[in-house]
Amino acid sequence: MKGLLALAVMTLAGVITAVSCRQDITQIEKRNEEGIVYEKRPIWQVENTSDPNQPGGAIGYSWIVEGNLLDNYDSKPASFKPDMALLDGETGQRKWTWNNVIRDPDPVRIGRNFIQPYNQYLFYNYGPRNYCIDLKTGQTIWRKDRDYTAMNGVTYGIGPIYFARATPNALMKPDGMADRIYRGDIRTGEETEIATLPYNREKWKTTPNWRGYVGIVTDVYPVLDGLDTLLIATYNEPSTIRHQYETYIGLYNLTKRQWVYDRKRFNPQWPEAFNSSWLTVVGDKMITILNNAVACSNWRTGELIWMKPLTSFAAIPTPIENKYLAVFSTDSKLYLLDINTGESIWWKDREIMAVTSQMYYDQGILYYLTKSLNAVEIPSGKKLWSILAPTTNKLDGNFWGFIVGKPGQNGHKGRVYVRTGYHTYCFEAIK
Repeated sequence: MKGLLALAVMTLAGVITAVSCRQDITQIEKRNEEGIVYEKRPIWQVENTSDPNQPGGAIGYSWIVEGNLLDNYDSKPASFKPDMALLDGETGQRKWTWNNVIRDPDPVRIGRNFIQPYNQYLFYNYGPRNYCIDLKTGQTIWRKDRDYTAMNGVTYGIGPIYFARATPNALMKPDGMADRIYRGDIRTGEETEIATLPYNREKWKTTPNWRGYVGIVTDVYPVLDGLDTLLIATYNEPSTIRHQYETYIGLYNLTKRQWVYDRKRFNPQWPEAFNSSWLTVVGDKMITILNNAVACSNWRTGELIWMKPLTSFAAIPTPIENKYLAVFSTDSKLYLLDINTGESIWWKDREIMAVTSQMYYDQGILYYLTKSLNAVEIPSGKKLWSILAPTTNKLDGNFWGFIVGKPGQNGHKGRVYVRTGYHTYCFEAIK
């Protein structure tokens, strides 16, 4: 009896200890005199490199797939060829790793235009090479090497369909880079060419400094419009001015196999610019980046609505509640714009951003990375978090990889996931 009683006491003590430890992990945080959280214990942290003295490559974009986190794991950090890894969103446990690439020198890069999940399939693209991975097991379903040259790879998808832009290798020597648009099926890997852009080839022939470059598609964005599937295509052509570009928009009706319009300038008053992708659609508006400006156009007509020049190159436009647009500039400023007018609501200086990372928004809070994990209230701009990584004294030890999150459920707070060159972290969100 005494033995059973002792065992019961020990078991109860273990349960209490486990619960109290979890409370410590999720609740302990430190604030400065302004009330900003500068230190917070993560719910969990896991190593993302096998060598504690050799940081892995911090990726700048990640995905939440069925509640789990897509990450990289560097089993051989010195090789600069990390594996893809799927982590349990609640525990950080590594479910599987994958590195079954066609060409051994290829790294596995998780980027904004490299990944598309669909049901149990995970589509991955690297240049002309495409893969499909089983999300449950991490096993390769199919892999294919395409006979084309792709500078930007796959764009956005819709359901099991993805869209890519590339130039057939047979046309590279006579024509130079002249992207077509392809449609592919994630389940089978089958691809077909569906459209080509109306590039100005005569201009190309008379511009010797641009030989080998006719035009490049930067984005293809699918939109369902009634019974029709429409594709918004943005592309660049070389300008007759040396080392300058011209930028255009096209709208292709995939259902009817015809262009609605195919050669609209982003801004006729600003003919020379470079469209650096980041195309985002909000209702009838499309947001994209032109050099140091954020451009908003009506994708149905291609007409410019507004353009907001920033003080340096613009990056990472993030729509918020169809009202606002958060955007960085590379001179360390964070802006909040009115998405309907482009007017600045506020901007913050000395936000030395992790330029490759996306931002994450949920329930009135915008999360983003500088060297620290930051959170600001929207639309007031009040700073709530500025949390330093525990490894800030090490090479690549700051928060500068991805930031992504998932909303809370059943009365529980959400999760925010971030990364350094050594660890991947899960924090409890503010809401």
